[in-house]
Parts: sequence; C-alpha cells; structure tokens
Amino acid sequence: MNRYSIGSIVGILLLWELLVRWLEIPKFLLPTPSAIISYIIAKFQLLANHTLMTLLEAGAGFIIGSFSAIVTAIVFLWFRPLKEMFYPYAVILNSTPIVAIAAPIVIIFGSGMGSKVVTAIICVFFPVLGPTFKALASVGATEMKWMESYHSSRWQKFWYLQLPFALPQIFASFKVAWTLAVIGAVVGEVFGAYRGLGFLIVDAIYIMDTPRVFASIIACSLLGLSFVGIITLVEKKTIAWHISEERR
Repeated sequence: MNRYSIGSIVGILLLWELLVRWLEIPKFLLPTPSAIISYIIAKFQLLANHTLMTLLEAGAGFIIGSFSAIVTAIVFLWFRPLKEMFYPYAVILNSTPIVAIAAPIVIIFGSGMGSKVVTAIICVFFPVLGPTFKALASVGATEMKWMESYHSSRWQKFWYLQLPFALPQIFASFKVAWTLAVIGAVVGEVFGAYRGLGFLIVDAIYIMDTPRVFASIIACSLLGLSFVGIITLVEKKTIAWHISEERR
C-alpha cells in the first residue's frame, strides 16, 4: 500500500467523520469511524474470538476445497470423458448463488462448524477447478513432444512440465478462492451459528448495534486481505522464476 492509498483512506475517513457529525446522523444508522474504532478497542477480545472461529471454518474450507479442485482438475486432464460428463454439473452449481445453497446446507449439516466448512468448500472448489484445468491443459504441443522424446511418463509430464506451467494460474485462483472461503463461512454463519463474524453481524442487527456491525465487517476484510498477502508471499517464493514475477 503506497502513500496515495493511505492518504485516500485517511481522507475518506475524515470526510465520513465530519459528515456524520455535521448532519447529526444517529449512531444506530451510521456510526462515525471514531465510534467504530472505539468499539474495536473496547471489544477486541470478543471480535478476536469470533474472527478465530470464522478463520478456522474458512481455512478448513479453503484447504479441502483447493485440494479437491486440483485433484479433480488432474483427473479431468487425464480422463477427458469424465470431464465431459461432470463439468456441466460443476458449471450449474457454480452459477447458483451461495445464499441459495447455504440455507439447505445448514439444514442438512446443522448449525455447527461443519455446515460452514461445507459452504466454504463449495465457494472455493469451482474458482480453483476451472483455472487449474485450463492451465494444465494449455501446455503447448511442442513442449509435450519434447517430453515424449525422453519417454517421459504421464506423471513426469505433469510434475516437470504441466504443474510448473500452471502454478501462476493456480496461485491466482487461490487468492480469489480465499476471499470466497471467508464469504462462504460468513454466509453460513448468517443462516445459523452460535459463533463467528456472521453470527456477530446478525446478532448486532437485531439489537441495532451498528458499530459492532461495522467492526465485524472490518474484521472480515482484514481476514481476507491478510491471507491474500500470505498467499502472495508464498507465490513469490514458489514461482520466482516466472516471467510475471520478474516484471513486478
């Protein structure tokens, strides 16, 4: 984040603070940034506990969903008839809003952690599956023939050629998938939970505790941004050789 970004954020917050005070907007409608910050400081432990729960749900969903998507992409790559059979169902499910899917998932799996993990898995699976399969299948014919000239096995072609070629796309999909995992976990919590940021937001809405709503939203944003940053660092270490990294 450069100085211009920081300056714009500070400017927006100051304008927000002044407008709310000048227009005398009630706190339950729109709190000032100072009121939100005061709430975060006063209720930091409460926010931290619920953020940790959402982190566990989103993290489990991200790991399971990403691993399953990569394995499925490899299966589709090696057995194309399976891809033709099942990929349309993946497209249909991916086009269904997560809000519509979360409700029956909570009914089936209950209001515990399991339903939130399943929702996060669904949010993660398809954004990783599509780019991974496309990247693995996009290796040029010349490179494949070069590997075949050394009598390479299917596994060797995958490990030494297709996977390195696909890694930039896979990491890009991970960044999108992590934010979707957080969204999936929070949406699942909104439909039924006793802990988590989604529960905290719904509970705050019922009692018109608007500063808590904004504080929870900020926690969600920080949770997403922090792990996207971690994925970016891992990406730079893993594919430092790639041309897209050299241009940064």
